[in-house]
Amino acid sequence: MKKTLLFAASMLIMLSVIAQNYGINPNIKADKAPIRNVDESILKGMPIVNAGHAFPKPSQGTKSSEIVTVIDIGGSANAYGLYNGGRTALWADDNTKAVAFFHRMLIPPGSGYLAYDYSINGGLVWSVNNQLYNPTIAPGANARYPQGVIYNPTGNTVPTNAFVSYFAPILDGSNGTPASWGGYGAGTRKIAELTGPAQQSWPTVGAFRQNVPSAMTINPVNGDIWVYEPSLIGGIGSGYTDSLLITKGVFSQATSNYTYTQSLMYAPRGVGGTASPADERIAFAPDGLTGYMSLLWDNGSDPFNAGKAFYPILYKTTNGGQTWTGPTPVVLSGPLGMPEIKNYLTADQWAAFWTNPGAVHRDSICYTTAFDHDLVVDANGNPHICVTIGVCGIHGTTPTAYSILGGSSGLCATFHIYSRNQGATWMAKYISHNKTFRGAFGAISEDNRSQITRTMDGKKVFLSWIDTDFPDVTTNTLPDIFCVGFDMLNTPNKYTPVYNVTLYSDAWTDATWGTASHYALTSGSDFIVPFAYQSLTAGSDVSPVQYKYIPDFKLTQANFTVLSTEEIPMMGQAFSVSQNFPNPFRGTTQFTLELNRPAKVSIEVYNLMGQRVMLNDMGTMNAKSHIITINLSNQPTGLYFYKITTDNQVITKKMIMQ
Repeated sequence: MKKTLLFAASMLIMLSVIAQNYGINPNIKADKAPIRNVDESILKGMPIVNAGHAFPKPSQGTKSSEIVTVIDIGGSANAYGLYNGGRTALWADDNTKAVAFFHRMLIPPGSGYLAYDYSINGGLVWSVNNQLYNPTIAPGANARYPQGVIYNPTGNTVPTNAFVSYFAPILDGSNGTPASWGGYGAGTRKIAELTGPAQQSWPTVGAFRQNVPSAMTINPVNGDIWVYEPSLIGGIGSGYTDSLLITKGVFSQATSNYTYTQSLMYAPRGVGGTASPADERIAFAPDGLTGYMSLLWDNGSDPFNAGKAFYPILYKTTNGGQTWTGPTPVVLSGPLGMPEIKNYLTADQWAAFWTNPGAVHRDSICYTTAFDHDLVVDANGNPHICVTIGVCGIHGTTPTAYSILGGSSGLCATFHIYSRNQGATWMAKYISHNKTFRGAFGAISEDNRSQITRTMDGKKVFLSWIDTDFPDVTTNTLPDIFCVGFDMLNTPNKYTPVYNVTLYSDAWTDATWGTASHYALTSGSDFIVPFAYQSLTAGSDVSPVQYKYIPDFKLTQANFTVLSTEEIPMMGQAFSVSQNFPNPFRGTTQFTLELNRPAKVSIEVYNLMGQRVMLNDMGTMNAKSHIITINLSNQPTGLYFYKITTDNQVITKKMIMQ
């Protein structure tokens, strides 16, 4: 009991120090999370806004083989479809070479209708604007933000025997506000059967508070569909209750349709947690058993970031979703944070960021994710996340929790965060600085839209994001799609270089709200990453949009050439460190250091604020067992971290002084 109280007290101390304001340069601004689900009333009578999509492009002349092809697919009445993060709107199935894209419709018939475009030859030829959902069929209402998947029965290789299935929120008002959120709509049909709508819908009922889900996937083995979102007070806003609303669909061979059931999974936030997650995703491994739900959230489980910043939090299943364990936080910041994240800013960028950079220790800085991310699970059951990370706005001139600093100054970066042991420990790989962060399009905005794709066998993953590839541009309104591949299962593990997918193509500077498929396609030795985007009319968010598809962004095994330093295998672990004893302790404590070979050793101790309170350079120590004493009798009680460094290897552990 005493240990629990001490830990709680330590957390309160940390929370009371709402991150020191070290002083940032005045050009570093903070971006807060955008409104997740737009107020539909702003669409009425809104003037057309020109966002500046008039960048002159050079003549292409003869198309180079490296320049991607762009194909027109369907259209929609306005931009409010792909808006708000890279949801599951594009799905490719490598077994049948079928591709499907789900979207709202043009007027006529109306923007509350839903449709899909499909290809059965890898995205080269399309059938477009095939209506799926009709809001006039009772008890329907206008639909928004559709997601969709392809269900391919086991063993099938004939694309016309595959099914498309969609899921969308509908404005049935069942949350209590007329013509607002509350309903869900769904439907399934064979991919090439185009007659009549295929739909079912249901309202919010009781504790199942339905809003606008952003997480959808399909189990690759049994075909179960999974959708989930935070359960919100009244089903809308940021008032998180204490549970996740999970909607599961099971396919019936007899009816060729999905039957949906719903459940609530208790997922409380703890001390200092924020009101609601910023984003959610779900994915399964190729075996269909191991899967993860990931959230960008602060549920209080990382004391260093609690009350300040977003970080990934995961729930895990090993039985196809029958049960879930968690939550597991991915610690980004502080003494226990990931070195790759804490050091992604170069020395020059660090100096440009702070007014007093020499006084700022990297372990004392709070880092945050942005407000959208994506998730896949590889062949070994390991999760991979693509996300933008930056310095938290709590350090800003006006300290602001749950915001990100430096997006318009090129000081945020795309990261690959993943595990090699199914979530027991985590790694971070810096991919690229983002030149811009947010672009405004009329009344709404969009960030880098971090996304991730994998091959169906789970051996390759491909990270992608949206950015502007021009100097001196500070807003993401001339968007290109960028992509990098990662080979997880071959040794040594390698990345590809970062590629500008849309460079010099018809999509160059115009790939607005680019969206990647969950699965890649293969063709011989080529790995093809499918992308779709929408082309805006004069930059307007309320004018009709033309959707576009990129069928031929290809990488081969020869492109995987970049060996990351943290991927280089160690020649055996040089040392191990025990938990300190006693713990909690008064004044002094000890731990055991086991050295497998002679090494230079340094020992550091940090407090909860990230301040170093002890440094001992031990010099070169012999290969044997050493008992090390830490004396903190001149320090206040609380939670501390002891960090041992040798041979470029680091181990950090917690301890409590009472």
